[in-house]
Amino acid sequence: MLYTITMNTSTGHLPNNDTTQQLIKAVFDAPNNRTMVFTPVRNTEDKIIDFRFSLISQASLAFFGGQDYTGQLFSEVRPDQLQQISDMAAVIETGKTHSWERLNKDVNGVPQWYSVSDAKVGESIVRVWENITDRKISEDSLTEIIARKAEEKYLSLFNSIDQGFCIIEVIFDETGHPYDYIFLDYNPAFEKQTGLKDARGKRIKDLNPLQEQHWFDLYGDIVNTRQPKYFEQEAVLIDGWYEVSAFPLTKEKDNKVAVIFNDVSDRKKAEKKLNAFNARLEAEVEERTSQLNLANILLEEKNEELEKNNKELESFNYVASHDLQEPLRKIQTFLSMITQRKDDPVAVQNYMAKIHSSADRMSQLIQDVLTYSSLNSDNNFTQVDLNKVIDNVISDFELVIAERNATINKDNLPAISAIPLQMHQLFSNLISNSLKYNNGLPIIAISHKFIDIDNHKFIEITFSDNGIGFDEQYSDQIFKLFHRLHTKSEFNGTGVGLSICKKIVEQHHGTISATSVAGNGATFIIQLPL
Repeated sequence: MLYTITMNTSTGHLPNNDTTQQLIKAVFDAPNNRTMVFTPVRNTEDKIIDFRFSLISQASLAFFGGQDYTGQLFSEVRPDQLQQISDMAAVIETGKTHSWERLNKDVNGVPQWYSVSDAKVGESIVRVWENITDRKISEDSLTEIIARKAEEKYLSLFNSIDQGFCIIEVIFDETGHPYDYIFLDYNPAFEKQTGLKDARGKRIKDLNPLQEQHWFDLYGDIVNTRQPKYFEQEAVLIDGWYEVSAFPLTKEKDNKVAVIFNDVSDRKKAEKKLNAFNARLEAEVEERTSQLNLANILLEEKNEELEKNNKELESFNYVASHDLQEPLRKIQTFLSMITQRKDDPVAVQNYMAKIHSSADRMSQLIQDVLTYSSLNSDNNFTQVDLNKVIDNVISDFELVIAERNATINKDNLPAISAIPLQMHQLFSNLISNSLKYNNGLPIIAISHKFIDIDNHKFIEITFSDNGIGFDEQYSDQIFKLFHRLHTKSEFNGTGVGLSICKKIVEQHHGTISATSVAGNGATFIIQLPL
């Protein structure tokens, strides 16, 4: 075996003392045995600094053009391969075999591929090597064939798919901003989907000068980040939508991007129609809901109005069964008494006066009920000067005011949108109350101011007097129909006047309230929208 050879490292010659040694030498020098043996050269510090050729097989001599370098230093023979010295030293120091394939120039300067294996044997290195240039050429040829077949396969695939496919090269300006791209290649579906003809090798701006900038930004970002993108994008200029997958063409950083896209305009149009339909349906539902809510509000208002009317009807029934029948019963009683005492003129005259009083009261009740029930029928709003209304009311009460020596002070009131006759009725009832419920010299003050309620303008009119007033606990009851705080013997009245005031104010979408302290007058506050 080669590992038992004893050799003179100074001369590089094999011992030739028996037949075995001759056989081994014959094997070593066989035409296909490319082997060399190196011994390390150390410095004074025992560090390997070079190697010496110790044995060179006949096949290896051919590598050197037949020249025998036995005994010479590696650095002298191959000064262009000095990096191998450190690799060989590592084999000696570690005992690990080092194998490699490398493209090196031979002694004639011709590039060749070599497969080399260095192994430690004793304190020497045995190198077995082989020229694998032909094998490498064959492998490269095979790789080219496989690559070409793969390219043909994928090209056939891309040419047959319905999706558009193209390879573009993005163009950047000197600041690194993408502003254009060139079509390098594309499949047949590209022209069908985009409508662009003969685009190969041309810039998109030459084909479509108005191409949107966002396309350049998208592809430029793929070039810079080396990350693929999937997106759906509208192409406004051709009135279409595209589903796009774009990715860097190679691992190396270049400006080439592969793009697969599909025209999804029909789907987008269908989605747009569906969204429009849904929006229209939602609007219709909202409108119907609004109408239903309005109908519910109106129904609630009608129910409230019906409930109010029912209460008024109950009051009317009370009037019919009590208040109206009371004076009627008195008239019947007095007529019966006149019949019994018809010979007594004084008694007859007294009974006749009471009959007239009862008839007058029944007439006033009937008139007030008719006035109250007719308020809903008049809705003729117009501009009403409140100063003229109050002046007319004061004129109506001229005699009573003079008899009671009453004083009425008022502001300069504005004109508002109202029902003229009802405004007259409102102020007439309030002034009448102030004159009626007063045991001294009546003093009435009418003032106003403008206020905001829920961002709406209102006028607030205040009626104050110095009359008998009322207990504060009755401030709500006094506005109820036919409700009286005093007997007929104390103060004449039907209990309808303030109910009429409340109904008039409510019909004008306002409010009326009252405050008072018994014996210290009363104040009525009216708020009406402007």
